[in-house]
Amino acid sequence: MPLTKAGRMAEGAFGISPLLLLLLAAVALRASTFGDPNVGGDETFYQTVGIAMHHGAVPYVDVWDRKPWGLFFLFYLITGISSAPAGYQLIATGFAAATAWIIGRIAIRWTDRQGALLAGLAYLVFLIPFQGYGGQSPVFYNLFIATAALLVLRATPGLRNGDVDWRSHLAMLLAGIAITMKTTAFFEAAFLGLWCSTALLTAPWAKRPPGRTIVAWALLGAAPALLIAAGYALAGYWSIYCTAMVTSNFTKSPDLTSSAIRFAIMLSRMAPLLIVAVLSLPETPGNRRSFMLLWLLAAFVGVASVPHFFMHYGLPVLVPVSVAAAAFLGRKWLGPIAFMVMAWFALHDSQVLDFDHARRSQAAFDELTQAIRDHDDGGPLFVFDGPHQLYTMTDKPFPTPLVFTAHLGHLMERDVSHLSTLGEVKRVLAMRPSTIIAAPQPRQGPPNLETDNLVRAYFHAHCRRVARVDTPDWLNESIIDVWADCRTGKTASVLP
Repeated sequence: MPLTKAGRMAEGAFGISPLLLLLLAAVALRASTFGDPNVGGDETFYQTVGIAMHHGAVPYVDVWDRKPWGLFFLFYLITGISSAPAGYQLIATGFAAATAWIIGRIAIRWTDRQGALLAGLAYLVFLIPFQGYGGQSPVFYNLFIATAALLVLRATPGLRNGDVDWRSHLAMLLAGIAITMKTTAFFEAAFLGLWCSTALLTAPWAKRPPGRTIVAWALLGAAPALLIAAGYALAGYWSIYCTAMVTSNFTKSPDLTSSAIRFAIMLSRMAPLLIVAVLSLPETPGNRRSFMLLWLLAAFVGVASVPHFFMHYGLPVLVPVSVAAAAFLGRKWLGPIAFMVMAWFALHDSQVLDFDHARRSQAAFDELTQAIRDHDDGGPLFVFDGPHQLYTMTDKPFPTPLVFTAHLGHLMERDVSHLSTLGEVKRVLAMRPSTIIAAPQPRQGPPNLETDNLVRAYFHAHCRRVARVDTPDWLNESIIDVWADCRTGKTASVLP
C-alpha cells in the first residue's frame, strides 16, 4: 500500500493546522457538557472509581464492575490531575480530537485534504447522537485502535516484502491496551493482527521466520491484559477478577425485544454516515477497500458480540465508517454538501447548545450534597437508586462493592457478581445507614423487586425524606429523594 510522492506530501501536510481545527470543533460540540457532574451514569461511575482508587480502592474487590481494569486506571490517572468533572471531560475532548485527526491521517492516503478533514469532523459530529459527548470508554480507546490501524497501514508495504519494523509491534501493543479498556475491542485488534500476519505470510521472502514474528505480535497484544490478570492472581483476587471479566458477561441476558428496537435506532442514527461510506467504496482503491471492509466487519462484530445495542455501543464503529466515507467527502462540491446534510441529521435534535443544562445539573447536585451533609450523623450513606458520584462528592465510603446502582436494582444484574445482590443489600441495611438515596419509583427496568421492596420498606419505616431534587442528566430527568435521620432510636426490625 505504498504512497505516491504526492500522497506522502499530503499526509505530511495533514498536520498541526487540521489538528487545531478539529480540536476547536470538538470543544464547540462538547462545551455545553463541561463541568456537568451528571453527564451520564457510566462515565460518572468511571470517575467515581478513579477517585476511590486514590484512596486505596481495588477495582472488582472494593468496587465491582465488569469493565476492564485499564479503563479505571485511565480515570485514576485523570482524577490524579483533577477530580472535577471538567477534568475528565476536557481530556475526553482531547482524545476525541486526536482520534479525528488520526482518522484524517488514515483517509489522506486515498483522498484529498478536504475529504480527510471532513471525515475527521464527521467522527466528531456523530459522537453526539451516540452519547459520545462525554467520557464513554470508546471516546478514549478509539484513539488507540485508530492509531494502531494507521501504523498497520504504514507497515503493510514492508510486511509484503518480508520486512518487519517497529510500527507493526507498536500497533499490536496499542490494540492490546484498547482491549484493557473495553473487551470487545478484541475483534478490531484481532483483525489488525490477522491483516499483518497475512501480509507477512504472503511475502516472497522474509528476513526472519514469520511464525516468530506472529507469535511476538500476539504476545504484545495480549501482554497488557495478561499483566493485569497476573497482578490480581498474585494478590489473591483471581476468582473475583475472573468473575468480573468472564462469567459475569454470560449471566446477563439481553431482552431481545428492547435490543432489537435499540439496534434499529442505532442503524437509523448511523444511516447518513453509512450511506456516504457506501458511496465512497467505488472511489477507494481495491487493496485499501479490502482493509476498510474488513475493519468495518470487525467493528460491527464487536458491537454484535454484546447484543444489548445501547447507543454508545455504536461508538467504535464510527472510526472505520468515518474513514470509509472520506473518498466521497473529498468531492469538490458534493463532499461539503453531504457533510452538512449528515451534520444536520446528527445534531438537529441534540442538546449540543444547551449550556443551561450543566448549570441545572450542578445546582441539583449542590442541593443533594448539602442535604446529605446537613443530616449526616456519621453513619453510612447508601446510594441505592441514585447518582453514585454522591459518595465521592460527600467524602463518604462505599458501604458495598456494588456501587453502580444498576447492580443493586436492575433485575438483569441480579447476582452477576461474586456477591449475592440481596445479601449485600441486607448487609448494608444491617449497618443502619443514616442516609439513603433513592428515586420515588424504580429507575431500573425491569426492577429487582427483592432489593427494591426491602430498601423502600426500610427507609419508610426508619427514615424521613429531607429532600426531593429534580436531577437531570443528558438522557433523563430523574427525581431523587434523600432519606435521612434513619438512626435516631430506630432498629432494623424491617429486615427479614
